[in-house]
Amino acid sequence: MPADLYRPLSAEEIKLMRQNGCWTDNWESVQVTEGFDARRVAGTVFRGNIRLGRLDGEIDLDDGVIRYCGIFDSNLNNISLGDNCHISNVSGWLSNLEIADQVLIENVGSIACSRDATFGNGHEIEALNEGGGRELKMTALTSAQIAYVTALYRHDEELVKSLNALADAFTDSVRSDTAYIGANAIIQNCSSLKDVLVGPFARLTGVQAMENGSVVSSKESPSLVGEGVIAKHFIIQQGSQVEDGALLTATLIGEGCRIGRQFSAENTLIFANSEGFHSEAVALFAGPYTVTHHRSTLLIAGMTSFFNAGSGSNQSNHLYKLGPVHQGILERGCKTGSFSYLLWPSRVGAFSVVMGKHYQNFDTGDMPFSYVNEEDGRSALIPAMNYFTVGTFRDGAKWPQRDRRAHDDRLDQLHFEVLSPYTVQKVIRGRETLMKLYQETPRSQDAITHNGIIIKRLLLKTCSRYYAMILDKYFGDIIAERLLSDKDTVHQALTPDETATPGEADWVDVSGLLCDQDRLGSLLDTIKSIEVGDQSALLAGFQELHTAYAADEWNWILNQFTRVYDQDLNSISRADLLLFFEKWQKSSRKLLNMVLMDAEKEFGAVIQTGFGIDGHKEADFTAVRGNVENEAFTAGIHQQITVLDERFQAIQQKLS
Repeated sequence: MPADLYRPLSAEEIKLMRQNGCWTDNWESVQVTEGFDARRVAGTVFRGNIRLGRLDGEIDLDDGVIRYCGIFDSNLNNISLGDNCHISNVSGWLSNLEIADQVLIENVGSIACSRDATFGNGHEIEALNEGGGRELKMTALTSAQIAYVTALYRHDEELVKSLNALADAFTDSVRSDTAYIGANAIIQNCSSLKDVLVGPFARLTGVQAMENGSVVSSKESPSLVGEGVIAKHFIIQQGSQVEDGALLTATLIGEGCRIGRQFSAENTLIFANSEGFHSEAVALFAGPYTVTHHRSTLLIAGMTSFFNAGSGSNQSNHLYKLGPVHQGILERGCKTGSFSYLLWPSRVGAFSVVMGKHYQNFDTGDMPFSYVNEEDGRSALIPAMNYFTVGTFRDGAKWPQRDRRAHDDRLDQLHFEVLSPYTVQKVIRGRETLMKLYQETPRSQDAITHNGIIIKRLLLKTCSRYYAMILDKYFGDIIAERLLSDKDTVHQALTPDETATPGEADWVDVSGLLCDQDRLGSLLDTIKSIEVGDQSALLAGFQELHTAYAADEWNWILNQFTRVYDQDLNSISRADLLLFFEKWQKSSRKLLNMVLMDAEKEFGAVIQTGFGIDGHKEADFTAVRGNVENEAFTAGIHQQITVLDERFQAIQQKLS
């Protein structure tokens, strides 16, 4: 509030406050605005410069107790207090704070700010590699994409230098001797907050200790920090909840996350809509939708996204030689089974499932949708098969529905597609590799080793066919949508998009954002040329990459169609195009039926074991789980088959 809106206390106001047990050695240092009510201040000590707003209302919480706006039994040092706040029972000091309107602070120890505080901004996190070398200066605006290029592009020293300069500039912009507490924030029953910025509508309840951090919050996406939390050097972004004794050290919690039940994290990045309960994370780069719920799980020195950790999942990054210098990658959509173990360095392809213990280093990056199993103490791969499961199909549908970010200015740019240029380029390479290995492997040989992992020879041809089915579905789905949604001629519908990239580059997964590598390279060149003025402009650059997805995908499809089908989609005849769509319908139908078969297993006799404890097994199972005919997921797959047939008929009509 402007200084000219404050006035000194009147003699009558000073008299009232003294009668109410207030004290200061300099009443002239206490200034107030119009609407200040001295009767609402009692038992309070003032030191330093004090500015107090209106005190004439009430604050109604959800506990049934209505608080009077006022200041009671507290100690204030260098405080600017907004209108209609409630401050009570501060046993220590509120010191060096700017408190906005309608804030409630009660039953706290101390909330203070030291000189030159940065509130967690600029603190370095050694994520992904515990031994260092991938340091990130976190800020309240650090997105999954900013973190990705900072941590993963260390080979580009000029880029990293520019990114660090942007982080430093933001840190300097928030550096202050005064901590801010936003409007409508609630801070109750907390022991100690030092150098902590609290955003509007945030709620801090029962916090044990927080130091050097920011709780970013808004009315649309309020943040919550709850009982027993201890956090040091941290950022908590909008809409997140951290509670139940969570322990955070040098950690960033992204938007819409749920953290609690004694979860601990150190030197860790956790991005949008992730969940961490019971488990431990060390030097983890947890991209969006990383989920770990089990007490015995350790996630260390790895990168994940759209990931689910089974109970007891563990990794080793030491090798008992040079220390913790090794790292691992679980590409988007992976899962680990209970008590799985991975020896870093390793890389697991997208949408794969890891089961068992793996003591060899392997790379299945170009074999997505696979099972990574342990057989006789060795790592074995079954390519492609995980695409035809209920879990993979459900994942693609559930993630958009579980986005908890209610605000518009979202930091992380996310694509949820299971089949995309990123995963399909790997399917193409995986199919070509399997076919090559099949041709080169003698029939007498039971299995081969590829990139550190075993593949049975009998699977090479079979799984290459499954990859081909996936390609038919993906290319057919996109081309069909293009033909049926475009009112122009077939030829015009299949022409390149002039606003997009040429479609010749590989695609990358920038921690949830899927984009053409050339387009990403252009943005990174802009950063290095210092044309990006601040982190907000950098976020806008990644948002443009997100928007360009569909156009760039189409040009990539035109480019890759020739590689996969040995035909140019721009010049293909109508007869050949119809043959392609016949293949698309056949492959898609077979694929969807395989998913239905997997779903039906969930209603089989084995799954019914344990139901009907005193008889009536089938009736009890049906009452609890329903039946396959009425289950929503299977009904959705049947609907997809119906739509597939209708679209094929529409394409036949258009091509005729």
